[in-house]
Amino acid sequence: MKTLTHKSILHFCIMLLLPLMLSCSALTGSGRMSDDPAVAAQQREVEQLEREVLEAQRLAEEAQQREKAAKNRLKAAEHELKALQEQAKRRSEY
Repeated sequence: MKTLTHKSILHFCIMLLLPLMLSCSALTGSGRMSDDPAVAAQQREVEQLEREVLEAQRLAEEAQQREKAAKNRLKAAEHELKALQEQAKRRSEY
């Protein structure tokens, strides 16, 4: 059996500890406002812009849904028009 080397032990420890360290740093204050007023102002601006992007995405989705509904209504109206034209054509042939 192969003996463990310092390098393999180090890799193993990093694989175990890195996710733990990253998750802890994500949970402990990465979203906290800074004490520096300039940094805090920039963080607020970034958060506001992120909210604007989300709102724009929501509005774009709604617009796509309205467009799809309008296209469906248009197709239905065109189909009804063709049916009425055929009906009128048959009546004129009698």
